[in-house]
Amino acid sequence: MNKSWLNYFNLSDHYERKARFLPAVLSVLPLLPIATTFGAPLFDWIKLLIAGAGLGAVVAVAVSHVASAFGNRLQDKLWPDWPHDAPTNRWLHPDEKSVSVQQKQRWYQAIKNLVQIDIQKAVDAGEPDELKATINDAVIGLRSRIWMEPEAERAQLHNVDYGFSRNLAGLRPVWITFALSSLVGCWYAHYWHNGAILWAIVSSVVALGALVLSALLPAYVRKKAHYYAESFFAAIVALSDLQPQQPSKTGE
Repeated sequence: MNKSWLNYFNLSDHYERKARFLPAVLSVLPLLPIATTFGAPLFDWIKLLIAGAGLGAVVAVAVSHVASAFGNRLQDKLWPDWPHDAPTNRWLHPDEKSVSVQQKQRWYQAIKNLVQIDIQKAVDAGEPDELKATINDAVIGLRSRIWMEPEAERAQLHNVDYGFSRNLAGLRPVWITFALSSLVGCWYAHYWHNGAILWAIVSSVVALGALVLSALLPAYVRKKAHYYAESFFAAIVALSDLQPQQPSKTGE
């Protein structure tokens, strides 16, 4: 693999490869039955992209960012008030009932210790907009703070998993269209051009699988976001335990 091209176009990063580029490649695979039926070298094209050489690397970068754009569009639908209703933000809000008050107090102290942002102070002030902004500022600061820290390795892995599932789900209109087009094309080739029935059957299975997967993926994306939030806050607490402690509110 041509590392210089991948490094230049930021595809050597694990997140870029798995969360952005791989969903784009997988979205093209439903075209395999019809490509095989009509003798188009689909796998040769995909191998060129994966190799990352020459024009293939440019296209690889383009499709990876297209995948990200589709993923962001889905993200905005799943969480209409993004980022304030995303799990990492929502769990810090005092009105969130799925997290205990004691757990939130522990997180508030860890956050204050790591990024010097006092969420409890914003809670006590009683200004909803300021509270949302404070929580979001804290989450942004924490992402930068835990980046590449050994204690946050699990969070990084879950972040990649979330990005992959979000972008793959966001690309549903693309791969469903490809799957249905392949279905129609393969059966047309079978009936009118003596195409192999095997690929017509395969295209039917792929199309059915795409429709089922399309229905399941949004819930799967939410679950992956939940897992990321869990590991995100676990990393925060672990890192805070290694730092000199800031005085708590009761000690001020």
